[in-house]
Amino acid sequence: MNAVMVTGATGLIGSNICRLLVEQEHEVRALVRPGSETGPLAALGVTLVHGDITSIDDVARAAEGTGAIINSAALLGGAAQDLAASKATNFDGSVHCYDVAARYGCRVVELATTTFLRHDEPLGEHPEVVEEVPDDPYSVSKAGAFREGMTRAAAGQDILFVIPGGTFGPAPCPQRAMGQTSYNRLVRAAIRGRLRDYVSYPVPWVRAEDVAFVVVTAVNLGKPGDTYLAFGREDAMTTAAFLNVACEVVGVEHRIAEVRIGPDDQEALARYGETLVDLARRRFPVPWFDNSYTRELLGYHPMPLAEAMRETVDWLHDIGQI
Repeated sequence: MNAVMVTGATGLIGSNICRLLVEQEHEVRALVRPGSETGPLAALGVTLVHGDITSIDDVARAAEGTGAIINSAALLGGAAQDLAASKATNFDGSVHCYDVAARYGCRVVELATTTFLRHDEPLGEHPEVVEEVPDDPYSVSKAGAFREGMTRAAAGQDILFVIPGGTFGPAPCPQRAMGQTSYNRLVRAAIRGRLRDYVSYPVPWVRAEDVAFVVVTAVNLGKPGDTYLAFGREDAMTTAAFLNVACEVVGVEHRIAEVRIGPDDQEALARYGETLVDLARRRFPVPWFDNSYTRELLGYHPMPLAEAMRETVDWLHDIGQI
């Protein structure tokens, strides 16, 4: 399985995937939109195919002759989300990858998310979709893609999933790695003292290269219908605790405070928005996850958080962000 096609290749996770594939001597093709930051990919030796995942013809043109499609393209969540745009990329785009892979007889490694999964117990590698999916466009579209992929995998198609945690760290393509919804931006803001507090809910933090390792290893060793959890070494922790690791690594004195939201706190909705408030009011299990199957099958050993944060801080310095 030498040739691999990657969508979302200019993103934080996608560009790390491309780099690891090249290092393993795969032929790598990236489906990239015109105007995106493709210079670093070209420098790695990635073949650029201009197009968009919303076009099945573009996906087919990029994937022809490959043994696997890695779909890391997504419109992420955030304050401003459009349902039609999210559906076109996150659901229709995934279906295009599934359809093209079925046509060519190749594997699909699809990146998913945790927002629509049942989480009464520690999250494991056999997750269930909740009966009532959150109604934000990101969750709705990603849940649809997950359900469709799992249905096809049960019917025999070679589709498997990787779920990353809260992803941060260096990337070959820094532009989108420092995008509006990037956790790298939060790290920068915390270090600069421009962030005082953050809503308190647990997140399974993970270094981008570690997510890429799970994805690339799954191309070769993964099993159809499996779901792998690409989370960090430590259990989930709040965003404030995560950002305070960055402050400690740099040696600044200020710290990020926890914002805890009670069930009757109506002012919090106006200040933080419904998504964050809902997360803050949820009760998650401890431990937050169990990815022992992923670690054992794929030989996954993520970097400790403090070490990954030091690497991230050094990278932010090198690219002129701090």
